[in-house]
Amino acid sequence: MTIRIHRLQHVQQDSRCDLSAEIVTNDFREAFVFERISTVDGLSLADPRPDAFLVMLLMHAMKTRQDIWIEDPVDPKLLFHLRGNIQVILRLCFPELGAIRIEAEARQQSQPITASSHVATGFSGGIDSMQLIHRKECDRQLPSEYSVSMLMHHGVGSVTHEGQYQMNFQHTQRFAEEYGLELAGARFQTNSFFEGYSFLETHTFRTVAATLSLAPIFKHYLFASGTDLQVALPSLPTRTLDAANPMLLPLLATRENTFSQYGGEFTRLEKILEVLGSEALASKINVCARVKHDNSRVLNCGRCFKCFPVLLVAEAVGRLDCLSENFDLNSFRTNKPRCYLNFFTAAFGPRKMQTNRQVAWLISNYDSERFPISIRSLMRLVPDPIAESSVEQLLSKLQ
Repeated sequence: MTIRIHRLQHVQQDSRCDLSAEIVTNDFREAFVFERISTVDGLSLADPRPDAFLVMLLMHAMKTRQDIWIEDPVDPKLLFHLRGNIQVILRLCFPELGAIRIEAEARQQSQPITASSHVATGFSGGIDSMQLIHRKECDRQLPSEYSVSMLMHHGVGSVTHEGQYQMNFQHTQRFAEEYGLELAGARFQTNSFFEGYSFLETHTFRTVAATLSLAPIFKHYLFASGTDLQVALPSLPTRTLDAANPMLLPLLATRENTFSQYGGEFTRLEKILEVLGSEALASKINVCARVKHDNSRVLNCGRCFKCFPVLLVAEAVGRLDCLSENFDLNSFRTNKPRCYLNFFTAAFGPRKMQTNRQVAWLISNYDSERFPISIRSLMRLVPDPIAESSVEQLLSKLQ
């Protein structure tokens, strides 16, 4: 059985220049489209390339034991690694996957597709990408290839409700305008190709596929890591691909575009404290995971499993007021008993959320009278996180 990728073309749609290809399998024949937006020109300057579709289809093909045949030539570096090491890493993390053949010609000449030097990163306003922006603004020793000039906001399955996607995209758009950054993004409806896998298990390939569809307008893409490497690397092999990203991302490069990870050396707690140290960035944090939350008034519900730890840290260090614009602090205070129950369940439970353990460690070791004795006593019972620092080192992030 074979999956075929052909009839590759640019499709002009209103102000967009989309990338389309026909995907043919034994079960269906259908055109799939990367809907692309960009504040810079260049998406139509080069011939359409199939690289993004190949990355998008790889895990599905390996799961269903179907080889891939591609009508148009593929970047030689990417093709080499997709045939080899990338499949080895995937099979290590997902033993149910099988090795497949990829039938395609390598592009023999490197047609210059752009003079772009943009460094891009995925952005929604979360702690990981905010910390990267903070480093861009404040760290004079940051290498140029880590100094972001373009934000990308993709629609690749992390948000399933259209209203929430639009709200997050508009937040990113406003942030890009305020900080003088370019904005781009791609959307595609391909959940069928990742059926049976969670977003965390597949987001590397979803994001790289969307980003490669925008190849003419960026040079380097930074994954703002959501996983501490001190936690992730000892767990390899793991189905959470963040742990494998330091190996995977360099292999997914083309001759014109490179990928790398940023932020894995920091703990989540370090990142939260660093972002809280900048009032301008803290007032724009967008971490809410509550799907049905109406964020038209405030971005963050204040009580979901992602909002609550951030607010606990802010409360511990006296920075809660700087989050009043973008967090529902009334909901945070009103729902504390239930949120504490969820917090401690996650800290003690089988998932052993390291973020919650880091927050508990801070509250246990930081001389703060902002929490009742009962809560501080429970925090002391939480097992220590895998990665920790001294309180003094952590609080220096606020300076």
